[in-house]
Amino acid sequence: MKLSVVCISLLVATACLAVAPATFAAEAAPDNPDAKCLKCHSKKLKKALEDGETMILQVAGDEFEQSVHQVIGCTGCHRDVPKGKHPSRQPISSRREYSLKHNETCSQCHAAKHMDYKDSVHANMVAAGDNAAPVCSDCHSSHSIQQRAVYEPVSGEPCSTCHQDIYDAYAQSVHGLARANGNVIREKHIQAPICADCHHSHDITAVSASDYLRETCLECHDGAAVAHEKWLPNAGMHMKSVSCAACHSPMADRRVDLQLYDNLKQVPVAQQDNEGTYQARLEEIDAAGDGLDSVELWKLVRQGSRQGEAIDVTLRGRMEVTTGVDAHRLAPRGQAVRSCESCHQGGANGFENVTVSISMPDGRKQRFEADKKVLNSVVSVDSVGDFYAPGGTRIRLLDGLLVLALVGGLAVPVGHIALGKYLRKKNRKQ
Repeated sequence: MKLSVVCISLLVATACLAVAPATFAAEAAPDNPDAKCLKCHSKKLKKALEDGETMILQVAGDEFEQSVHQVIGCTGCHRDVPKGKHPSRQPISSRREYSLKHNETCSQCHAAKHMDYKDSVHANMVAAGDNAAPVCSDCHSSHSIQQRAVYEPVSGEPCSTCHQDIYDAYAQSVHGLARANGNVIREKHIQAPICADCHHSHDITAVSASDYLRETCLECHDGAAVAHEKWLPNAGMHMKSVSCAACHSPMADRRVDLQLYDNLKQVPVAQQDNEGTYQARLEEIDAAGDGLDSVELWKLVRQGSRQGEAIDVTLRGRMEVTTGVDAHRLAPRGQAVRSCESCHQGGANGFENVTVSISMPDGRKQRFEADKKVLNSVVSVDSVGDFYAPGGTRIRLLDGLLVLALVGGLAVPVGHIALGKYLRKKNRKQ
């Protein structure tokens, strides 16, 4: 009996010793700090903001576990949360202010991307105080940040969140339909483009400025220039002064935009200069606000050319579509506009809508209405000289003078030859 009791005691002691290390290890393991955070933040926590709104502080644990940031944990981004003094009573003025603050937090790990973003249209809009301009969390979310591949679907996310109408146009375009069908140019392994392929992901550029958009198109369509030369007269001039979408979005409304351009610096004239803004000058010149006429346009260009620093302002004319939606509604090349009459005839629709544009700091254009007669007036010929094409039915008086000059130029040698023959014939008779 005593032996049995001893044996049982030894077995119990051995079992306890076997379990003890595991129990000790479990107790010695550090607690999961994220679990502590989610214990409260998985609930519907709220914080009253100074602007009267309420910010939801709830975080979905399952989504955070799938996030690429799960490895750095909550404190990886929220380093400003004081230990032992949480929840913080520090006031937050608005949800936007909080987002802007954590937009800078992202730069601690993503410095290169943040530098790209700082030069983008979006960042310039933020700097200008546009509360609708996106910051990091608007595109990538706050806690369910996914891998890069997730941001390249045909769904257009996250761009379609703000640009839904443009994305809808893209989805029905030749690019969108090709992408949806898995179109790939096999010899180059190039897929039909999505948003980031043309606009980039972080250093998003104003594609309407300068020649950026045309060059972007030619990166994929590198044979387009040669293909146009086979059938399009003066193809180089057309590709310079006509946007791709003006022909390849055949149902779009078009306009002629005359961009103020500095020939010396070879850059678009910026909105700001040493003596104020061009917008202020324009409003002074066009006091009636009914759109620039030929004389007013001439004055605007001449005033820009007479500033203290050396500057030679001209106007770069460009046929373009009127909306961003139409710019993305590209049709198959077989449906592109190929008729000269669509532009080169009196009263062509594209020449009924004329704007004058100035480059803003972020590269986008600010446009002002102009009288369509500026394209037909001799007064403004110096202003629109870079866009005048002989025989283009826009400045008929110049067309007439050109014809007279050609006739006169031919008349001199023809008359000289005819007079020489007449005189030789007369001399032989004598």
